[in-house]
Amino acid sequence: MLFSGLAPMGDDPILLVSKMFRECDNPNKVDLGVGIYKDAEGHTAILNSVKKAEKYLVENQETKTYLSPAGNPDFNSLVQEMMLGNDHVAVEENRVSTFQTPGGTGGVRIGLEFVKKCNPNANVWISAPTWPNHTAITKSLGLTPKDYRYYDIKGGEFLYDGMLEDLGSAEKGDVVILHGCCHNASGADLSHEQWNELADLMRERGLIPFVDFAYQGFGDGIGEDSYAAKLMAEKLPEALIASSCSKNFAMYRDRAGAITLVSSSSDIHNTNASHLLGAVRANYSMPPDHGAAVAAYILGNAELKSEWIAEVDSMRNRVKKMRTLFVELMNEKAPNSGFGYIAEQKGMFSYLTLTSDQIQTLINEHYIFFMGNGRVNMAGLTEDNIGYVTDAIASLFSS
Repeated sequence: MLFSGLAPMGDDPILLVSKMFRECDNPNKVDLGVGIYKDAEGHTAILNSVKKAEKYLVENQETKTYLSPAGNPDFNSLVQEMMLGNDHVAVEENRVSTFQTPGGTGGVRIGLEFVKKCNPNANVWISAPTWPNHTAITKSLGLTPKDYRYYDIKGGEFLYDGMLEDLGSAEKGDVVILHGCCHNASGADLSHEQWNELADLMRERGLIPFVDFAYQGFGDGIGEDSYAAKLMAEKLPEALIASSCSKNFAMYRDRAGAITLVSSSSDIHNTNASHLLGAVRANYSMPPDHGAAVAAYILGNAELKSEWIAEVDSMRNRVKKMRTLFVELMNEKAPNSGFGYIAEQKGMFSYLTLTSDQIQTLINEHYIFFMGNGRVNMAGLTEDNIGYVTDAIASLFSS
């Protein structure tokens, strides 16, 4: 029988953490697993700007007819503007197109489908560690994943020199997946100087940057976080950028994202874009409408956009506050625990420099659920649970 020869797949480690949390009946349980933002009350609320946009769409949207494979054109132009601006050299030279996708994951998938069309034998360099779907999608397309050093989980150290050394061995035409800001899963980002040095190395070696830009606004700000994406699209002749509205619009389930293609010249760009859209048509025909329509209305309305930026600022600042408070409490409760690096990192995630036994103790005895490799969602900490969490971690260091 055709369907009888498959072996069971293991549980996705991130989704498994969520399942364990849901099934736990301990009243003190804490979810620091899946990357979702939680407010001071521990809720993942709908942004006020999003509610206003949805209200407008309910009252004014007149049709549910098909979209084109490219998706919502207003969304595409406004997202591109938010990432690259209108005066970017690649935009002015008509070498850039942005197409709506089902979330940032859809953007990564379509981007790598395009890579496979261009070069079926391409290597895809992926940071170690990274978001697991980078490797999963690469393998599913028959492309070859290769790791480059990025972060020492147990030592809490960014491995920039190792990154350059590994990418120095990459071959012309290889693709390098880069985290545009708020590296998932380490929280360790490159400085502007390092980004420039990396861009020079990639240009010299003929490498193709694929920027995963899922956390715009959660690092230093909406505009500030676009530095790497703008730089790669400026310094290198070809680039791909996958972006997402899941985090900064808090529309996790509405699957609004984009893939941006930068070609080396305007002469070939339309041909390249047609192949990218061909991959969309063959995969899901067109992206879903709702989330992108909401984001487009917000970005195109000056008043709502200002309100949305303030909401993003509030989310980012609360996560930074939790990072700082976490370090302060750990320094107070366990002075030698060595978590000072967490206050310097950005975005939702960091790694706790703990042993496997210590991690399992937190999960099994304190009901604090996070990844078995030590990755924690710092955005899941609140004023109500951070005392309990730091008490539990500090107990691991008591003699």
